[in-house]
Amino acid sequence: MNYFIFDIDGTLIDSAHVDQIAFQQALRAQGQDYTLEELRWSFGMPGRDALRKLGIADIEGTVTHWETLAYANLDQIKPYDGVLEVLTTLREQGCKLGVVTSRTRKQLEGGVTPLGLNGYFDEIICADDVAMPKPAPDGLLECLRRLGGTQTEAVYIGDSRYDMQCAAAAGVKSVLALWGCHEPDSLTADLRLETPAEILTLKS
Repeated sequence: MNYFIFDIDGTLIDSAHVDQIAFQQALRAQGQDYTLEELRWSFGMPGRDALRKLGIADIEGTVTHWETLAYANLDQIKPYDGVLEVLTTLREQGCKLGVVTSRTRKQLEGGVTPLGLNGYFDEIICADDVAMPKPAPDGLLECLRRLGGTQTEAVYIGDSRYDMQCAAAAGVKSVLALWGCHEPDSLTADLRLETPAEILTLKS
């Protein structure tokens, strides 16, 4: 494989705890009280879709509050151990690197760009860059088109069911990032990796 495409949250960065606490607090402000366990299903899903599922009337106001709460604790979010070394090595080996995320472009700029990851990637596709975000294949196929690769040359590495469904729909080999996955036993993937360092074994 020479085209490596990644999800962000739960794959490149350990953001689940900060994100889910902020989500919980934003929902409480809307009069809905859930435990973190009850909200786990939403991680990896576009935020607006999760709020619609919960019947929140003020979607945009809640998203803004959620983002504000999460960004206030951005210093608690770090790349997983070994991720930066893997990205550096893949680039040195001539691989093309991309991202397909459920974050909007604004959410990427507010919650990921400050962490210094963007420069590792040749292309970054956000949820609002395509007509239908994950689990639809649109973002992954667009990323491949921009990178100049084909489905058979690529892997998509993610931690959630939305990532695995996206890869399957796009005809791309799916790789489950077990280091960030909260429900590995219930997910179907072509490959499962225990650590980021194992990604390097996939290089052609």
